[in-house]
Amino acid sequence: MNASIEESELKLYEKPSFINFVLLAVNSLLFTIKIIFSIYTNSLALQADAFDNLTDIVMVITSLIGIIYTNKKPNETFPYGYYRLENIISLIISIVIFFTAYTIIRDSITEIIDFFQGEYKEVLVSPLIIAVLIISIMISFITTLYVIMVGKRASSEIIESEAKEKLMDNFISLTVLFGFMGAYFDLFILDSVFGLIIAIFIIKGGYDIFIRATKTLLDAVINFERKTELYDLIESFPKVRHVDNLEIRAYGKYNFLEADLELSKDLNLSKVDLLKRKLSNKIQNQFPEFFKIIITTHAQKVKRTKIAIPLANNEGLNSNIYDRYGEAPFFGIVMLEDNEFHKLEILKNQYATREKRKGILVSDWLISNNIDKIYTKIQLQKGPKLVYENSFIEAKVTNCNRLEELIMKEEDVSRL
Repeated sequence: MNASIEESELKLYEKPSFINFVLLAVNSLLFTIKIIFSIYTNSLALQADAFDNLTDIVMVITSLIGIIYTNKKPNETFPYGYYRLENIISLIISIVIFFTAYTIIRDSITEIIDFFQGEYKEVLVSPLIIAVLIISIMISFITTLYVIMVGKRASSEIIESEAKEKLMDNFISLTVLFGFMGAYFDLFILDSVFGLIIAIFIIKGGYDIFIRATKTLLDAVINFERKTELYDLIESFPKVRHVDNLEIRAYGKYNFLEADLELSKDLNLSKVDLLKRKLSNKIQNQFPEFFKIIITTHAQKVKRTKIAIPLANNEGLNSNIYDRYGEAPFFGIVMLEDNEFHKLEILKNQYATREKRKGILVSDWLISNNIDKIYTKIQLQKGPKLVYENSFIEAKVTNCNRLEELIMKEEDVSRL
């Protein structure tokens, strides 16, 4: 669910648990009605439509299991919780769905061949049957509208995907109705043709369930299309030096992110947990599909420190340190490795002429360069200072006048 709307803010009829109970009740009712009338009318298409509802029931049950077991905390025996329970159920039912689809396909092909050989089966058609089909389609359509409405309100990807599934169900049920209308005019072959088509959709649904369940039970790492974007977000976060390992796994309908990060040695150990929480929140905001984020960290082997200094001119190590932070024409970005000067990069301050918020803009810009420390001639104002504090960046005041002087002083202090 999108972070902008918490589940506690939703009304009862908008909550995922309530929606899934509604979908379970509706799909169970439709499955029961269709399977009974498929036997009564001798319709393969209606039987196939019934088992299409069964695939929806499986998906809803797995969602409900996930919601119920969300409140059960992981323990030593089940470190990732109980989410795989739904995959075991899904795997078993997917095999049943495959067998049913195979039977429907086999019988449909046989009936189509028999039709062209002059033999055909009759499908019982009556006003009652047509009325039952129309009512079932109306129930399914109203449920679809409800799920679409709630999905938009809750900004839930899971609910929106369920709405798409229901739209497909409506289309399948319409083809069954057309098949019965054709049977009314003695075009009994339409029932077999539509039964064959729907069975293919059932196989597709069963295959998706089977693959998802199997991958989860085998602890497979899933493909994630926005992985590059995710890497960039993490590596640009303050004090994160490198992503050593990043894996995404599915547990039921829930995606788990596991990241092993190398952090700057300058980061105080007491702030590591705070960094993890802030990074997790940032990832969750941009990637709401992650149900749980697990971050492990370790310090970088070689101590690398990036220091930013406002400069009056661009003369390398001989540059003068500028008095005013936001209006500095240039900023020097100094890299120290194991407390020794390694590299200097001087950047032009693109915000120096801004009339408003230049201090905040400069701070955000320097943070995007992944600095560890900022030196200024005078104390920073409250806004920029707070920005740096929230990003775990140390802001210090220096009395040095030249860049080279500051670097030498920083090397001496770092060696202590």
